[in-house]
Amino acid sequence: MPLILVICFSFLTCHAHESPSHSLEVLNEHIKEESSPELLFQRAMAYKNLGKMELAEADLKAATQANPENLSWQLERCRLQLTRKRPDTALRIANEALKLVKNNTQRGEVHMLRAQAYHFSGKAKPSLHACQLAFKETPKGKLEWYILRSENQYILKLHRQRMLGLKAGLKAYPRSILQNHFVDALIDAEQYQEALSLIEKELPTLRWNAHWQIKQARSLIALNRSDEAQKPLLDALEEVEQRINPARPDILLVADRANIQLLMGNKSAAMSSLTMLRKHRAPKWLTKRIEDAIEEK
Repeated sequence: MPLILVICFSFLTCHAHESPSHSLEVLNEHIKEESSPELLFQRAMAYKNLGKMELAEADLKAATQANPENLSWQLERCRLQLTRKRPDTALRIANEALKLVKNNTQRGEVHMLRAQAYHFSGKAKPSLHACQLAFKETPKGKLEWYILRSENQYILKLHRQRMLGLKAGLKAYPRSILQNHFVDALIDAEQYQEALSLIEKELPTLRWNAHWQIKQARSLIALNRSDEAQKPLLDALEEVEQRINPARPDILLVADRANIQLLMGNKSAAMSSLTMLRKHRAPKWLTKRIEDAIEEK
């Protein structure tokens, strides 16, 4: 067996359960003895696990320059650029990676990375197109593919398409997070009664109810049953306020609070919650609905 393969095999098997920092020390010793693209890639992953993104990027770049035909390394480099909030660079790498794909599965993965890069840049239409190309290559897709496609369809107000796409996703991934997105899509597509039926089945199974009580209230209000919506809103607000840690708030809970405040007609309080979300750098997909609702008020 060639020396470099012996080193890589030894590292992967003998040091698989060590801490990232200790693994890094071992890699550094091997690289001093005999550097290679494979070892640089392994060290890049160790740096990434330690949050040292600049060093990870340098090693990844060196590894892929030495072995530009390695698709998995190119895709890891693309993911790292997305992590570092550089969607334009990620898109360029993904577009180049399309030339390296050898089957439908690989092509679908690359198109989804392209979709993520476009979405990160606020370009919902090309992101959705890239999602559709990915599903064309791999019809079942992955769970996160359905969510990204759904987010783009929400932004583009393609609510019926979104609803149908998530319904298809639930056949492949039943009882998953897609159920949450699907109910929101039903409400946005004005299928309020169907949404309520699903919500009423879900609520008794939950430890925490606030998120689904918000959906319940949205549906009731849309059906002109605002009086009935008050109790779930008050219960949801009480739960959320008890669970929010002011020093280190969970942004999902803050978003729930903002939505409750909007449904209760308290726009100024919702604006305060939105300010907190922005302060804690909440992702756009989380703030988008709140921002839209505030503009409508």
